[in-house]
Amino acid sequence: MEKYMDNKNLSFNSQAISGNQEIFIPGGQSLDGENGIKWVSQAWSLVKSKLGMWILLNIVYLTIVSVLQFIPLLGIFAGILNPVFLGGIIALCEKQRTTGKFELGLLFNGFQKNFAALLGVGALSFGIMLLGIIAMLIIGGSGMMNILLASQYDEPSVDIFQNGMSSLFLGAVVLIIFYIIAAALTWFAPALIVLHNLKFGAAISMSLEAVKKNLLSGLLFFTMMTIIFIISIIPFGLGLLISIPLILASYYSSYRSIFIGKEKSSILVS
Repeated sequence: MEKYMDNKNLSFNSQAISGNQEIFIPGGQSLDGENGIKWVSQAWSLVKSKLGMWILLNIVYLTIVSVLQFIPLLGIFAGILNPVFLGGIIALCEKQRTTGKFELGLLFNGFQKNFAALLGVGALSFGIMLLGIIAMLIIGGSGMMNILLASQYDEPSVDIFQNGMSSLFLGAVVLIIFYIIAAALTWFAPALIVLHNLKFGAAISMSLEAVKKNLLSGLLFFTMMTIIFIISIIPFGLGLLISIPLILASYYSSYRSIFIGKEKSSILVS
């Protein structure tokens, strides 16, 4: 593993962590399930202290993502850039925590530093999800096709409808499994790459290891965030101005909870 990134502006060097009596825990630590809720509250503490700026960041981020979707060909692969933007948001969170300052420009930090590794994370996630979609279509596509063909001539029979829905449900389950795999491999990777300058392979491996140690916390966290996200859609989607920044900041809060510990001595990532 590499040494901490020497960047005075972002305070990511090992001396800053040592001064705070904090150490980096390679592979992460195993936490109680209740920590999944704490990650949300910690993220909210970060967001609410600069709420206006976080809402502005959300608007800028969503605008960029939306514009990319309308660019021919590039729109299909726009998701690959998500970890690059997330790397910038991680840098922004670290800056806010250590200095109290919110620097919107750090949103693009991932394009300036560690771009290849962050892009690799996006490509891996995209590839896994693409395989998941293909698997879902193979499993559930025939069922949907049978229902559509039968409905052209007459009302689909109960047997055709039940068999079709069963295959569709199974296909959806397979897609969810692929999504979980993609999330486990890439959840902490952007933070590990940006804040500790880890290589792509090491960051992916360490992210998976940390997820395996904290399955209950992760399940509780994602359940809570799903509920918050659904509720935020209800008031004409206006709640997304708050819930999306909360989700983005939680990547940072969960990383710190698992990978950063308190000790008198410091440790270097070498």
